Amino acid sequence: MNFPLEYPLFGFFYWLVNTAGVGGILVGLLGGGSLLAYFLTLRWISRGSKVDEREVYAYPTPALFGHSEKEHD
Repeated sequence: MNFPLEYPLFGFFYWLVNTAGVGGILVGLLGGGSLLAYFLTLRWISRGSKVDEREVYAYPTPALFGHSEKEHD
């Protein structure tokens, strides 16, 4: 049973990916883009952990660690 390839759209994508040059370029772009996004996300997290600013909240809430009502009265 060759179910997905019965449809022209799936047949076209199959042909596109299995074309040696185009498929390789497509896989390279998708893989490279995924790796780039992964490493940029890790860099963003790393830089965020080294920020010297204090964490500030728009409103006081008892759910915050170390919060006391006397600090904000």
